[in-house]
Amino acid sequence: MKVELKQIDCSMNEPEYEMLQGILGVENGFTNPAYNLSYDAYKNWLQEESNHSKGIGLPNGWKPYTTYILYIDDLPVGYGRVRHASDEYLETVLGAGNLGYGISKEHRGKGYGNILFQELLKKCKEFRYDAIKCFPLKTNQATVKIMLKNGGKIIGDFKEEKYIISIPTS
Repeated sequence: MKVELKQIDCSMNEPEYEMLQGILGVENGFTNPAYNLSYDAYKNWLQEESNHSKGIGLPNGWKPYTTYILYIDDLPVGYGRVRHASDEYLETVLGAGNLGYGISKEHRGKGYGNILFQELLKKCKEFRYDAIKCFPLKTNQATVKIMLKNGGKIIGDFKEEKYIISIPTS
């Protein structure tokens, strides 16, 4: 199996667009702004995501983040984001962690969530995180299991609806 994680860029076309339509706009606490966009709006979104990775055009209070697409045997199956840094506001007010991800509905149940999570952890290490915090919904047991399987420890909860999980990156 060939595994590849690519940073989102404006050259991405129909296969990536179709994959993104298989992840709801908000699903299990992860947002997918590309869901239900027209193809032209999707192409604009790609540019916006690329800009956000450079800190350009970020909404007020946001930190730069990079968006990646996971390919298995050259087929896009899911995507995720890694924040370049975190802060107290994100963690204590919003309950937002250092990374988030989603697998397209047609590709779930094949272990790709675990692969994507491991690839995103590698990116976190590149951003010089020694450890990250994630805030999965308590009802999202598939993601909680992946995080615990990859060295995570539940260290608390956020507003009784999310776990706070700390995960070393090395």
